[in-house]
Amino acid sequence: MDEANNNMYGEIEEIIDDIEQRFNQINKSSILDYPPYDHHFFKYDRNSKNMGLESAFRQRIEKEWLLLENKLPSSILVKSYEKRIDLMRTVIVGPPDTPYAHGLFFFDLLFPRNYPNCPPRIHYHSYNLDLNEFLDPKGKVTLSLLEGGNFLTNWYCGVQGKWNPEKSNILQVLTAIQTSILSTTRVNPSGREGYKKAFTLTCKGMIYMLRRPLMNFQDFVEGYFRTRAHYILLNYKKQMDGSDLMVNLFHELYRAFEQNGTYCKHHRLVDLPAKEKIKQPRVC
Repeated sequence: MDEANNNMYGEIEEIIDDIEQRFNQINKSSILDYPPYDHHFFKYDRNSKNMGLESAFRQRIEKEWLLLENKLPSSILVKSYEKRIDLMRTVIVGPPDTPYAHGLFFFDLLFPRNYPNCPPRIHYHSYNLDLNEFLDPKGKVTLSLLEGGNFLTNWYCGVQGKWNPEKSNILQVLTAIQTSILSTTRVNPSGREGYKKAFTLTCKGMIYMLRRPLMNFQDFVEGYFRTRAHYILLNYKKQMDGSDLMVNLFHELYRAFEQNGTYCKHHRLVDLPAKEKIKQPRVC
């Protein structure tokens, strides 16, 4: 191998190591200075009085931050913002043994001016995918435990009743989304077809996220799929039914992972015609 090739491969190796190193250094709960401009509630008219160091609003938000830092499960990652304490962005990993396993699901949160008297507002980043009836393509989040869409006006804390300003918190909301919405029972229509739909759309979402990751989470998305690609493709093969749709989606997923730096050639499906043209997914 000549010197030019040596330099080229050395550079690629350094890039790969850098991505994995940044991913390994990510904390599950962190506070940045400013929110990203692609945050759904970025232009929301904040109340500057609430941002004061001595305000009751700030004290409650800081209490939420501390709870997340100490109690947040490893399958949920949260970014908060010092200059906009009323905003938060989070990603939830799909639970195992569900059609959402290994998927990433992003939500933007807004703490209203009268929080915690009123619960937080939530927007789901759907990538225009109709995942299930509880996660709307337009970003609306609903549950049998939720009424009023993005406003958690009737959000129940386990069996304790409605949102309680003294007892309810954002950690309970996030874990409720993970355990109630992203579960095997939350597929529509029901049965095998519903499971397959949720599974394939979750995989499409992976492709779209790699092509257009949300701000503040670029390193996480790249590193996460770098480390999970092997398991995702193995799981996909178990779910395959031989249809052209699933075969083509597998190869789109495979190529997306390889472009992200994962070696996937041992996962290739040898029975796919070499000249078959695979349509590229469109990010909406």
